[in-house]
Amino acid sequence: MKHWAANYVGAEASDCWAFARQVWAERFGLQVPSMPYDPNDPRLVRRAFGEAPQHGWERVEAPREGDAVLMTKGIRPCHIGIWIEAESRGCLHWVERTGVVFTTRAMLRDLGYGVCGYWRHPALGGRA
Repeated sequence: MKHWAANYVGAEASDCWAFARQVWAERFGLQVPSMPYDPNDPRLVRRAFGEAPQHGWERVEAPREGDAVLMTKGIRPCHIGIWIEAESRGCLHWVERTGVVFTTRAMLRDLGYGVCGYWRHPALGGRA
């Protein structure tokens, strides 16, 4: 049986946060507010991601299905995806000029992303 995340691969979105919000709403029933930032301004993006705990997100060591994957390009957080527990564990995320992709944890490095943390919203509970 095909994993539900496969239905999103290739989809378009305006940015990575908009895509993650869509999946959390459709798949997990979690309504996450939009972030008041210009996705093209790296300083504002970093500030918005830095405020995650203020919006109920808790950092976790071991990700579960649906958790946020916060990524870096360089040393600063700048990208978000959703952790997927499929045969190949990894991240469902939107990439500019490509669309939504599934990337295994090991392949994230090959794309230039570093994982700087996993975050869970209490509304996700123990879903897997």
